[in-house]
Amino acid sequence: MTKNIGGDRALRVCDLCGGVDDHPRHVIAGDTRETFAAPAEDIVQKVLEEAPEDQRSKLVRDLFDTTSSDRHMDCCREAGCPTGDCERTTQGAEDKRGAALLKHLREQ
Repeated sequence: MTKNIGGDRALRVCDLCGGVDDHPRHVIAGDTRETFAAPAEDIVQKVLEEAPEDQRSKLVRDLFDTTSSDRHMDCCREAGCPTGDCERTTQGAEDKRGAALLKHLREQ
C-alpha cells in the first residue's frame, strides 16, 4: 500500500496495477460504444485487500466501469500511454510518485 497525499483528495483505483490511493491519475474516458478491458482477477483481489472497508464497494464499482480507465501516471507511462500525455506530463519526474509527482505537475 502506498502513502496517501491527503488533503481530502479522493481515493481511486489504478486500473492497471490495482493500487488504491489518492495519487495523480491519467483518466482516459471512452463512450458507451468504446470500452476498456475488464479487470483481471489479481487486480480485483488487490483492490479488495487495499481499499478501506467503508469505500470498498464504491472503488470496486469504479474498477468495473469499463467506459473509462483511471491509471497512475507512472503505470500509464510504463504501459505505453495511448495519448502520450503521461510521457510529456511526467518528463523530468520519471522517478516521482504521490506528493512529489503532484508537486511537479503543479509547477508545470
